[in-house]
Amino acid sequence: MKSVLLFLAAIALVLPASQAAQPVNGIAAKVNGEIITLNELMIKVAPMQSVLMSQNPRRGPNYDQKIKQLMEQMLDELVDRTIIYSMYKQNLQSLPDHAVEEEIEKIIRNVYAGDRSRFKAYLRATNLTRAQFKEQQRKELLVSIIRAQNFGEVLPPSEKEMSIEYNSWAKANRDRQKDVGTYKRIYILKTEGDVNKERLKLTEDLMKQVKAGADFAELAKKHSGDSRASRGGLWKDVPRTDLQHEFGYAIFETETKEVFGPLEDQYGYNIIQIINRQLGPTKPLSQVRDLIKQRVEGQKKRLNFEKWMKKLRARVPVEKMI
Repeated sequence: MKSVLLFLAAIALVLPASQAAQPVNGIAAKVNGEIITLNELMIKVAPMQSVLMSQNPRRGPNYDQKIKQLMEQMLDELVDRTIIYSMYKQNLQSLPDHAVEEEIEKIIRNVYAGDRSRFKAYLRATNLTRAQFKEQQRKELLVSIIRAQNFGEVLPPSEKEMSIEYNSWAKANRDRQKDVGTYKRIYILKTEGDVNKERLKLTEDLMKQVKAGADFAELAKKHSGDSRASRGGLWKDVPRTDLQHEFGYAIFETETKEVFGPLEDQYGYNIIQIINRQLGPTKPLSQVRDLIKQRVEGQKKRLNFEKWMKKLRARVPVEKMI
């Protein structure tokens, strides 16, 4: 497990293209004659790993526990995917190419906020060609189609179920490239040779002061090392596309608390105070009613699917190696 965590530490700073991770040799699990490699697992874990690293600059036991839980969750998903794939792989090449390309475009929009350079950096850091990534997505799409099959009849959704599902769908399927946020930031620059992380200690102390009621703007004017310090750290109407992936996630994808930090980036530590979020637009319920109905019914069918999977898991030999 330790070697896996070390690899994750390298892969998560991917996202700067200068960090090139080496492939991991090894097996994460064996499923019905199919092998899940450590590299496949690390690739699955990497996007969320970078967020966890940013949110936990000191790492430590709490961070390690979160990584362990993330790895277990991702490995379970890969095992289920492989069980299904091993049974239906004869259908793989029947998937139309354009459908796979659409899935890749969706990933670029939703995970990388439409930034193709970040997506390419991810491919380089995980030692994947675009063609290899495409084949991975072809497998994912096949599994998704099998999951979506009709596993029994279900009752039609109620209006309350429709409303709840629409609200969830709308947030997840909005145009993230049009997310805009206003926030205040205290930015403490790292210094070369700061072995004891004195700059992180300062950031943590400032965070305590903010939580205790200190004036955020005054602290920013006194301590912040960015161009907005004189304005009390105010950054107004910043497009999500101008933010690093980890910061975009922290600001727009969490329910958050108004103040959070320290968040670590390549050059320093951040404390963020959310002033306003304007999430990108999404289609109204009237335009997607059929889709939402299908999703609610799909959730009910997934309960039947899970019963089916439980039987498959009992029949298929699975050996986890980590």
